[in-house]
Amino acid sequence: MTPLFGKDEKDEKKKKKKEQSTMGWDEEDSEEALEAEGLKRTEMDEGRVELIDKDSSTPVIETYDEDTGELEGSILLKDGNREGLLALVKIIEEVSVEQDHDAEIDSINFLGKLNVENPSKEDRLWDIDLTLNNIGNTNLESEEIKIVELGTEEDNNTDSRDFELTGDIKNLLLIKEYINTLPDADDILNIRDIEKDIDRIQEESTTSNATSNPPANNDEEEEEDEEEDDEVYEEDLEEDEEDDDEIWGDGGSDIEEYSLESYAIPIEKQNMVMFAIAMKSLFAKPIKNVEIVKNIPSHFSNVSIRDTTVGSAERQGDTIVWTIDTLDPERTVILKFTCDILAESIEAKETGTIKASYKGTSSFAEGLEIDKFDAYTRNRFYIDTIERDEEPEVWDCKLVFENTSEFVLHLLNADVYSPDDETTKLVDIDPNDIPPLPAGASWFSSPWEFESAEIPKFRKKLEFRVMPDFQTLVNGTISISDVELSVASITGDVVFSLKEDFPEREEQLVASEEGEIITVPTFRKKDVYASLRIENNGSAPLNKITVSQQVFDEEFQPPSTDEVNVLWDGDEIDLSPDTISIDNDIMEITFENLKESSTGMVEPDSELEIQYPIHCINPSREARFESEILYLANTYPLSQELEFRPEVPIIEAVHLRRKFRIGKEVMPIGALGNYEIILTVENIGEMTLENLVLMDKVPDSFEYGDYSMQPEITDEVGEDTLKWTIETLEPAKKLEISYQITGKGEYHPSDAQLAL
Repeated sequence: MTPLFGKDEKDEKKKKKKEQSTMGWDEEDSEEALEAEGLKRTEMDEGRVELIDKDSSTPVIETYDEDTGELEGSILLKDGNREGLLALVKIIEEVSVEQDHDAEIDSINFLGKLNVENPSKEDRLWDIDLTLNNIGNTNLESEEIKIVELGTEEDNNTDSRDFELTGDIKNLLLIKEYINTLPDADDILNIRDIEKDIDRIQEESTTSNATSNPPANNDEEEEEDEEEDDEVYEEDLEEDEEDDDEIWGDGGSDIEEYSLESYAIPIEKQNMVMFAIAMKSLFAKPIKNVEIVKNIPSHFSNVSIRDTTVGSAERQGDTIVWTIDTLDPERTVILKFTCDILAESIEAKETGTIKASYKGTSSFAEGLEIDKFDAYTRNRFYIDTIERDEEPEVWDCKLVFENTSEFVLHLLNADVYSPDDETTKLVDIDPNDIPPLPAGASWFSSPWEFESAEIPKFRKKLEFRVMPDFQTLVNGTISISDVELSVASITGDVVFSLKEDFPEREEQLVASEEGEIITVPTFRKKDVYASLRIENNGSAPLNKITVSQQVFDEEFQPPSTDEVNVLWDGDEIDLSPDTISIDNDIMEITFENLKESSTGMVEPDSELEIQYPIHCINPSREARFESEILYLANTYPLSQELEFRPEVPIIEAVHLRRKFRIGKEVMPIGALGNYEIILTVENIGEMTLENLVLMDKVPDSFEYGDYSMQPEITDEVGEDTLKWTIETLEPAKKLEISYQITGKGEYHPSDAQLAL
């Protein structure tokens, strides 16, 4: 018989056994910490599991060949017991991370422990072989660990060895706090942008210098190069820190060119500050018992928890505690809350530190992993060989494997060879044919018949293993330092209008909120008038203000210098020639050294409004002007430069070209004198037609009626005229309107051919 697909089942089985060259547990065979399919935990800490079987009413479980489906034997449970112990292999890691507000790692302290444990009080384990992965990330000396024996007492039932991670360590739980004092902070700190920023931090994060045990470098020249680089880096760092000290004082940090955060608050004004704590797990498996504790300093009031994307948060004294039972990998979760603060002085305000703790089940920093595991314990196997009463020299045989231990055993291979031909297998069991054997269970092969005058001597080969349970236990903590709120601040907005004489500011703001896109016609010249408002809403006078807008181009051009007007608290001021700089695609307006000018510095609550046209010069179809506007300011004495990026409306060129086709058809129907008039209108353009009027004149010698769409009957052209108004007709849509006419007296059908 030709085997299906050209392969013989026995050959496939031999090949399968050949590939299964190692005895014991292999990492590739499994996906979860509890590796045995068909088992469930009963006592996790002690490694006790229970066999799952659909028919639990019988103590016998039949086993079948995985490939052929034929019955190969049966499992007899001892007293119906379906439970057993597992050998325990535990990776226990203690991880402590310290980081700053910007998610930069200050230090990572790590201590690991690798335990192989015997949970049994009756049965020993012996000949234990353990193979590890990623040993290069640890200070373990060998990837192969051999343990001769583990006893049953507390002083001999555990093999334990400490290890540390070396080399680069990546923080696997990213936590970033976002603080924003702007009025639209809730919109700025939206989930989408926070997720993007967390992804950026994930890409940029590196903690190669954070490990407590960095790898040794044996190359002296490379060490010298690194020392030189470190010296240069330290010099640059010192310069940066000196600059920071001049700007912020102790504990300050630079604000990026674009940031989700704003640290400035105005003085003597109640401010609501929006906080968002974002967290993303990079562990391979979910982490559990996550707890985030945010300390709330006493100068904050009216603490209000707004939302959590997962878990629950509550106020506990002077802290907010956010708890999450399970956090899945690669998922960004967010807690948002607000606090009020009243700054009665210009002193910086602490925002509060964060403490986090969690428990993981996959190794930290992509560290140590289990590759293979072998172990033996108490067992028994034999062959029942019984000569038949009425048929001498005919033997009934079966192989028996007994699990005499309280462990769960996995019978990997069971082979019995014919005494006459060693290539003939009388029993041939594969690793997946027999489910795990609970404590006390026995497996009986299907019987076979053997004829021999001599007592048969079967050669047998059995391979089994103690089922393992791998438990990776990570106890992690993260400490996050806080930042300080500055008391100097600027704010503002940008409004675009098609009117040269701007209406009241309130009306402009409403228009800006209703839509962020302003349209201009294509291939025409049109000016869009911009109004930029900069307000000092902080406590310190502003000595310098810079406003820049980019990127202009040939279709959207900047104003000339004499087209720029500046209102200071509503009054127009004169500008010096060097105030405005227009260079190619960038326009910059700078007011500096104001304390020496006749106007003086911009005091708190004062504002500047800059007005100028943006020249739209014959923009092409789908042309868009998506510019960037940046407000920069500084105080006197010099402090951290303030930065504000207002939302800028988009100018979009709209191609307003209407194209349509109108037709008329006269069709004879029924008896003589009866005709159907069919009017069609088709939108053959790319824009929606609105309020399209369709009319048709009816000759006096015809009666009309039976409309597909009711018309308005007028006498606009001196005769009865049917008029239809079509509100909208989408591109590529065609509308058909019909009605019937009947001639009377002397009529001429050709008169109905005339169309309006």
